[in-house]
Amino acid sequence: MTWQHYYTYISFFVLSLLWNILPIEGLPVQAQEVMPGRTLASRSMVTVSFTPPSTGEPLLPNNRQGGGTRDGGCPQDAKALDPRITPVMPTTRQGLTVAERPTFFVYVPKTTAKQALFVLKDENEDYYYETTLPIPKQAGILSVKLPDEASKLEMGKTYHWSFLMICGAQVTPDSPGVQGVIKRIKPNGTLNQLDGEPLLEQALQYGANGIWFDTLTTLAQLRQSNPEDSSFQVAWADLLKSVGLDAIATQPLVN
Repeated sequence: MTWQHYYTYISFFVLSLLWNILPIEGLPVQAQEVMPGRTLASRSMVTVSFTPPSTGEPLLPNNRQGGGTRDGGCPQDAKALDPRITPVMPTTRQGLTVAERPTFFVYVPKTTAKQALFVLKDENEDYYYETTLPIPKQAGILSVKLPDEASKLEMGKTYHWSFLMICGAQVTPDSPGVQGVIKRIKPNGTLNQLDGEPLLEQALQYGANGIWFDTLTTLAQLRQSNPEDSSFQVAWADLLKSVGLDAIATQPLVN
């Protein structure tokens, strides 16, 4: 092979490579697959921010605020439970929802208790719902969704909820547990248009509008439906850290 033929061969080989690698104007390029509701950038990083409601007013009078009951563990449990039983809520222990039957989240440490009691009632106890539920053996974040048989929350009304671990045969005054406050509000124009939107878009809008319970519920659904996508786990952890829940931010969802 002469040098001239050799250079001609090399040039043809390089041009062939460029033809296969570079897109040519006017020719179609295969599109990258993107999950519905997610941009290419969001596949590597998802951020769901929570903006607290602007009013800043408590949902209940000062003597009726949500808070902890006894946040330790059962007498039979290890003395140093860390982290302790914790409501997955901002430090005010108050939150908004637009859902008729919202979902509540509580971090439960590893415990000898086999069951817990969940109670939801309004200020006058005209509304009252309670149920017992099993506690998983693994420590993690437990969700409690109001079932269809429970009456729906009324628009504009405030409710008090509590979650108590049943250490013995029944709940006692010193049963470890947590409590909080929830209010159902009327969705604004933006939130009214979320039906049918991708879950990520819903989570973003709920967070931007200060709707804590629905932000958390939607992001939990994204985590559970995309278990291999670490971006949703990171988004969940960042959301919890943003409201002071660093200690439980990376705990698993156990139901």
